[in-house]
Amino acid sequence: MSAAGIGLYSIGVRGLDVPELLEWAGAQGVPFVHLRGGPRGFDLARQPQEVLARWRRCGESFVPVTGVTADLDLADLFALSVPERARARAELELLAVAAAAIGAGWVRLLSRAVPQGPLLAAMLTGKLPVSRLPLLVELHHPSWLAPAALGALERLLELWPRTRILADTSQLAAALPSADGKGDVALERVLDLSRVLHLSDDGSGLDAAGRAVVAERARDRIGSGQGIEVAVEWTGQPRTPQACLDRHREACRWWAQSSGAPPRRQ
Repeated sequence: MSAAGIGLYSIGVRGLDVPELLEWAGAQGVPFVHLRGGPRGFDLARQPQEVLARWRRCGESFVPVTGVTADLDLADLFALSVPERARARAELELLAVAAAAIGAGWVRLLSRAVPQGPLLAAMLTGKLPVSRLPLLVELHHPSWLAPAALGALERLLELWPRTRILADTSQLAAALPSADGKGDVALERVLDLSRVLHLSDDGSGLDAAGRAVVAERARDRIGSGQGIEVAVEWTGQPRTPQACLDRHREACRWWAQSSGAPPRRQ
């Protein structure tokens, strides 16, 4: 993580294949791309090696892919069903190998629910599979900022030092009111563990419903030297290149006006 700027998550553009996406992003001055890599995206795990090699060359020529997102959930890797767990771990390995082949530096997993009971016990006593790349977890449930859940998350990441958080401004903003009156402290604890920030915009703006609070706290940390990679996640409509580009440029202006300087990636 060394280049400066605000990247773009590929979910915001439809109708472009990977070479077209990277060439377009590079031509528009986007410094890097996060690629949706699971079956609902570009399905990296099932691409031939020659295709992955071509995508890497496109990244080297136009704009790099620094990270890849999976459709997998963290809980899938610890599923109590042995076949289900084996399938998820095999899928992660294939995706991580493919992501590394195109030059990415991390793979993101979702975490749609807070693990409890036997599942949490399996996580705390089992081993996370060894991955070709570091893993980031995106918290997709407001209960993650509640005290017990956040404590469990911190314990898990102590056990898994190559795993950290992808902080999404929309997801974390939705979680703040549910943190038992301690949302401010909880947010800081999550950001302590964060290595990527997605500025999430569904059409209602970057500062709607507390998203600006999350962004401001992350921006303060970047200014103090914490390495957090920042990208725009456009989930509104339309998902055309021009609409996405407009939102990306607006996000860059918004960030610069708020901070006085663009983010650094370290």
